[in-house]
Amino acid sequence: MIRFAQYDDIPKIMEFICKNWKKDHIMGRDRTLFEFQHVWGEEVSFVISENEGDIKGILGYIPYGTSQKDVMLAIWKTIKTTDTMLGVKILKFLQNSCDIKSISGPGINPRTRHLYQFLGLETGCMKQWYRLRPLDEYTIALVKENEIPQYQCNVQVQIEEYTDFEELMESFRLEECLVRENHPVKTPDYLKRRYFHHPVYQYLKYGIRYETKKLLVILRIQEYNGASILRVIDGIGDQELLQFFTIQLDALMEQYGCEYADIYETGIEDGILSDGGWKLTANTGNIMPEYFSPFERRNIEIHYMSSIPEVVLFKGDGDMDRPN
Repeated sequence: MIRFAQYDDIPKIMEFICKNWKKDHIMGRDRTLFEFQHVWGEEVSFVISENEGDIKGILGYIPYGTSQKDVMLAIWKTIKTTDTMLGVKILKFLQNSCDIKSISGPGINPRTRHLYQFLGLETGCMKQWYRLRPLDEYTIALVKENEIPQYQCNVQVQIEEYTDFEELMESFRLEECLVRENHPVKTPDYLKRRYFHHPVYQYLKYGIRYETKKLLVILRIQEYNGASILRVIDGIGDQELLQFFTIQLDALMEQYGCEYADIYETGIEDGILSDGGWKLTANTGNIMPEYFSPFERRNIEIHYMSSIPEVVLFKGDGDMDRPN
């Protein structure tokens, strides 16, 4: 039987993750983080397949609302059974739910792209962009190409930090940012919980305004071995305003002593970021690490799937930006 999980299923799901996905996976050992990511009111955001009370497969997802919602896939795992199509059936169960508007998933295994394509879903690889802070040497990055491009600075935009969600709603009018073509729609309640009340991470939140356009930028400082970098985790609103955030970005890197800033994204026009003084990591010979727990000094490709044509995604979508 395939069904949506209930609250009482959580211990079995966590045990299944430890036994069949990864022994020390954080979703199998940290109940607080599990509930933060997968318990939304009465909804436990897992589809499970079970036989006589034993779980045979799971598909975790993160809902961006409470009804007619866009969702992001998380852990998807089945064990060997007589049903070789069990994993696909679990995914189709979620996809065909009348309450689901779209499904997307950054962080898929590239070897499964053909499966998603067979199911009529789009696949691709996210782009990693970076901007260096000028330093004599770098601890986290491996820098062979140290060019720091100029950026657009002839447009006067308003940039303001927000630490209080109610101020973001009332002063910035966050709801005006939420609905954009090709963007999964994140509700105010989701954004409040995700970026203002995370149990582990602290995020920086900046609102950018230019004329009638506005963009909320979410960032996080990543530390390692006495050094740090600045990561752009999400952007909600008019993405073209990213090119005008660089003056604040450089100031933040200087303030917090970050070696560089990076962005993983798909769906944003390259000219927006290149005009903002960002460079693509690919083909530079530079290494801008993605994995920090444990740390791995290598570049990582993040593949994705989506039912939204030309979808806009960031590292903050799904479960890509979580503790390990």
